[in-house]
Amino acid sequence: MSERKRVLLVDDEEVFLEQLKEALENSRLDLEIETASDGLEALQKIEARRHDIVITDLKMPRMDGHALLREIHSRFPTTYVVVVTAFGSVSAAVEAMKYGAYDFLEKPFNMETLEISITKILRQHEILRENIELKGQIQQHAEGLDQLVGSHPKMQRVYEQILTAAETDLTVLILGETGTGKELVARSIHSRSERRSRPFVVINCAAIPENLLESEFFGHEKGAFSGAVSQRIGKFEKAHTGTIFLDEIGDIPLDLQAKILRVLEDHKITRLGSNREIELDFRVICATNRPIQDMIKKELFREDLYYRINVLPIIIPPLRERREDIPLLAGHFMAKYSKKLNSPVKGISPRAMEQLERYRWPGNVREMENVIQHAMVSTRSECITDFPELRKVLEKETESATVQAQVEDGSILVEAPEGNDYHSIKKALLEQFERTYFAHLLAKHGGVIAEAARESGLNYKTFYLKAEKYHLTKKRGWHP
Repeated sequence: MSERKRVLLVDDEEVFLEQLKEALENSRLDLEIETASDGLEALQKIEARRHDIVITDLKMPRMDGHALLREIHSRFPTTYVVVVTAFGSVSAAVEAMKYGAYDFLEKPFNMETLEISITKILRQHEILRENIELKGQIQQHAEGLDQLVGSHPKMQRVYEQILTAAETDLTVLILGETGTGKELVARSIHSRSERRSRPFVVINCAAIPENLLESEFFGHEKGAFSGAVSQRIGKFEKAHTGTIFLDEIGDIPLDLQAKILRVLEDHKITRLGSNREIELDFRVICATNRPIQDMIKKELFREDLYYRINVLPIIIPPLRERREDIPLLAGHFMAKYSKKLNSPVKGISPRAMEQLERYRWPGNVREMENVIQHAMVSTRSECITDFPELRKVLEKETESATVQAQVEDGSILVEAPEGNDYHSIKKALLEQFERTYFAHLLAKHGGVIAEAARESGLNYKTFYLKAEKYHLTKKRGWHP
């Protein structure tokens, strides 16, 4: 059972502070609540005892919310901050988000909205905190599944297929994009099979020059061709009694595919320059990132070879299809390289984790491993707060983004001006959404604010102030 999460409420309005504290204590959330009347007192309490979430106002004596936010972002980067602000200070709250605030709520707000925000934070924060403490568990997991990491249902399916394949001696075809971990899957199958104590031989078909492939596969005798100054044992022969892993089998040229097919069928090889057949005992696992079915249609891959190797297919999902595994993978790589790199890094800040989760990862898990490794080398603190290379890519994507939201029969289009970041787009979208939403409800109810407010679920005052903000009230020349 996980420990109760600690929340610090910061506001100089004593009545509001007590009401909010009471409401949260009586909510469905199991929280430990503390309060502070200004930023300075809040900082002292955070220094004395770490808090998971800080909910703070902006305008306060001694130390205001902006200064508190900067201190938390700098010194306690794994603590989430939610800004609560009165109407009219939304722009200031949005500005605060640029300094690390996770979210902001506008007064007055209902408890359901606050609970939803806190629940989302707690769900993500729990994952982050677990990652810091998961070193031992991850190591155990790595020993059990050969460093395959992931709890997504698609990965659970891969684990099941690994166990099934390990119980047989049938040929396996592993399909997946570059960097998804195809060799790890192959090794996992071998390490669970009856051949686990025998050789596991890897041959990367894409990395060997075409004119040398046959020699690599089958070996050669001395003098078999120019430059063959001694006998060479091929990969299949080295894999005798064990497993041979043909990585990127889709890159094997057609003429050699026929020879591979025959070897897989009768388990006999002939070295180049020899007429003697050698009978072997081996298990075959293949992998490719290429679209084999399309290659068959284009006559680039033999159909009979495909059916021979595709006895037990295993499809590894790309990282973008299992983003829920990103925090666990990040924790795994930090644990893996902590001692090796002598790095002080123990965690990743919420904003940096957001970068990991938003990035598309064209290089998949391998790319992510490299990014984490680089960050651990270049970070001198206990927490990674930024991945500059990812941020630059995400900013470019954001600059050209067009965001659309639907409001019943109305729609909003927000085009991101060049150079705008995520939070600026969020602000623009929010404002245009609110304007369209309130205008739609007012038009629907003939300009009667009370009826429009009732349908929206907001109280009359809040709805009126919103309508005023966007010049939608009758006295300002309201029109639908």
